[in-house]
Amino acid sequence: MPVVLRFRQARGGPVLRSLIRRGVQEACDFWVLCAVPGLPSLLPWRWAWACYRALSRAPVLLEDQVRSCAQVIERTLPGIDRMQVLRRLRMLRMLDFADLYLARRTPLSAAPGGHFRVEGEWPAGPFVAVSFHYGNGMWMLRDLLRKGRRTAVIAAPFEPGDYKGRRVYFGYSRARHREMERSAGHVAAYRPRVREKLMQALAEGHVVMSLLDLPPRLVPANQQPVRLLDRPASLPAGVFQLAAAADVPVVPFWVELDAQGMRTLMIGDARDAHDTAGNLAWFAALLDSLIRRDPAAWYFWTEWPTWSPAAESAGEHAAPQATPSA
Repeated sequence: MPVVLRFRQARGGPVLRSLIRRGVQEACDFWVLCAVPGLPSLLPWRWAWACYRALSRAPVLLEDQVRSCAQVIERTLPGIDRMQVLRRLRMLRMLDFADLYLARRTPLSAAPGGHFRVEGEWPAGPFVAVSFHYGNGMWMLRDLLRKGRRTAVIAAPFEPGDYKGRRVYFGYSRARHREMERSAGHVAAYRPRVREKLMQALAEGHVVMSLLDLPPRLVPANQQPVRLLDRPASLPAGVFQLAAAADVPVVPFWVELDAQGMRTLMIGDARDAHDTAGNLAWFAALLDSLIRRDPAAWYFWTEWPTWSPAAESAGEHAAPQATPSA
């Protein structure tokens, strides 16, 4: 009798509740990461875009993630249309997830059909391409690869331990890392000895790609003061110092999405990497203008509440804000 009783208690106790929670989490992950973005990606782009637009109106889709970002946006940029921002947030997050499936269906040698164009030209020779966690950037790697250029991406290492208990999320993230490297045509630069790997890639004539908008919580070293969204903030200077050491230019790029679902890869003019302070101010001004133009396209809103106070508490004074000319 005691054995049966203990079995019944376990069956209805913490073990069962844990299994149920895990099953619900896995189902949600499958829905958000696989079904919702993946199924429309099988359609011609015009129909897929219509599906994504319709799904962006579903209030329960990505509810927690979208709401938390929208709250920070409203506090930072008063007067925005909350409903429009919520829909735009859902849309861009879905497209970001869908890029894995769209990339898998698109041959490396082919341009994405119906939803991608390029404005500007990449320079000849090695360079450091600099952008932000803004828009959908995977197709930049494909554009370079189609033009015979391989890219070493500065990336955080893929740690399976970060996905404990979430098999669907782990599988999606692993597939995305692999697709990123396949699209780049080069292994990503992970710790340790990142600088050594990047210098080697540039010496071999390849491109290095970096996303600049990393807060002190993620990159505590070498942060320099800038002005962003009318507040003091900071950005890491290492990428400009790397380019200067290799004597290669830095090239700004970003991706914009219009109302018809067309994504445009914008390539700016190459910049001299030796003026670190000037480049930090210029890129901060560019990021500021992009965020104001399309707030939902920035992926680091949840970092912003502690990002700016971190710069202030460190006693940093805002640097002059430059005006981007690209």
